[in-house]
Amino acid sequence: MSRSAKLSRRTLLRGTGIALALPWLDSAAPRAAWAKAAGSGASQAPVRLAYFYVPNGVNMNDWRPQDGESLDQLPKILSPLESVKENVVVVSNLAAEHCNGKSAGHEPAGGGFLTGVKCKHSEEPEVGAASVDQVAAREIGLGTPVDSIAMGIDPGFRGDHGYSGTYLSHISWRSKTTPAALELNPKQAFERLFRDAPPQHPHWDAPQEQRSAEPSAESSVLDLVREDARDLQRRLGFEDRRKVEEYLDGLRSVERRVDAASRDSYSHHQEAFKDAVPERDGFSNLLEVAIPDGRGIPELYADHVNLMLDIMTLSFQTDTTRVASFLFSNEKSGRSYPEIDAPGSHHSSSHHRKEPKYLDQLTRINTHHMELFARMLQRMADIREGERSLLDNVVILYGSGLSDGNKHNHDDLPVLVAGGGGGTIRGGRHLKLEQKTPICNLYLNMLDRVGVDLKSFGDSTGRLGQLS
Repeated sequence: MSRSAKLSRRTLLRGTGIALALPWLDSAAPRAAWAKAAGSGASQAPVRLAYFYVPNGVNMNDWRPQDGESLDQLPKILSPLESVKENVVVVSNLAAEHCNGKSAGHEPAGGGFLTGVKCKHSEEPEVGAASVDQVAAREIGLGTPVDSIAMGIDPGFRGDHGYSGTYLSHISWRSKTTPAALELNPKQAFERLFRDAPPQHPHWDAPQEQRSAEPSAESSVLDLVREDARDLQRRLGFEDRRKVEEYLDGLRSVERRVDAASRDSYSHHQEAFKDAVPERDGFSNLLEVAIPDGRGIPELYADHVNLMLDIMTLSFQTDTTRVASFLFSNEKSGRSYPEIDAPGSHHSSSHHRKEPKYLDQLTRINTHHMELFARMLQRMADIREGERSLLDNVVILYGSGLSDGNKHNHDDLPVLVAGGGGGTIRGGRHLKLEQKTPICNLYLNMLDRVGVDLKSFGDSTGRLGQLS
């Protein structure tokens, strides 16, 4: 039996109660778990899908690229993308008319962003339909251990103007009335993806072993698969050994950071929401914020985001899931960012009234989010999958259901698409569409990249023809 044939049946590292998926390995191809290139018979990594949400709109003057197709000169908020801009398309003039609501801008913007249909004006949450990420998960999530993962950073709070607060803290909806369970704690997210969900690919060669014993909560995933990892490394070529070592180092780093954050109950939430009281002009820093237990949550906001995004990257790298969503904070967020010299409420700053002080603070927050996002993209660019990188094999939307938080408008949205879509997206461009082009048109294009073929979604009017 050849080496590749043997390795194709060892797509997992196994230990007591654990089955740990591996990243793409050249010597293990063709892997039945990876997608097949149409008509070629060649093994390729699948395209993964993700949606990133930023609340309260952005300072559009510091977001908009210059007219023209090139991204040679990035505006201030987008400047952190410089090293990966060839994998980015900034899309202007998209609209989410379905996010318009009665006397409220934030609740229907968050809850309806990925559904394409208006949220019900009710304190009992009901959106128009399952969100686009969950539509994809129903088809492409069947072949992965976890069909999708919804991640966030901040705790929820009540809504206003007769709307449910659930709309503010959830963009992913499994049905009209059921949001996807939101992972806020890195420890819980890590354990769900890498400890609690052993791979169950129906087409993998290796039979799934029954758990003979449950590992303790404190035991390292890598310790549990140590012997299997050593055996595998002896049979790999140089390049694949390097890939496995880098992957295991990354996994160990995440475990250590999760462990460090689990040693006390303090988290950045205590600082960011300590002044949750009414502020200027009647805008509040959001009332009744329920601060979660901080065990497993880092003391700095940036560390929390980076840890969650590293966990997401690992889950994509190992094909543990192919669908994800992420909220940098909840819609209408009143969190403060004193660590970047933005100590006031984010929500209040978004109602800037064109005052330079608040516009500057808003830009600081927007740029900080983009820095964290760009770090993840660079990490994906450094992970090789055959002839491509992980970044080449994702399609990621980054945006908001609001444009200018001062106006509460849902057109001219700040939106970009990152990733190569498996070689089908031409990056390094600014794509300026006709005004008020439905964002659901873009959703259809993204679904195409992961093999989900829909004629329409939400209020779509067709597909965008300019991504390729």
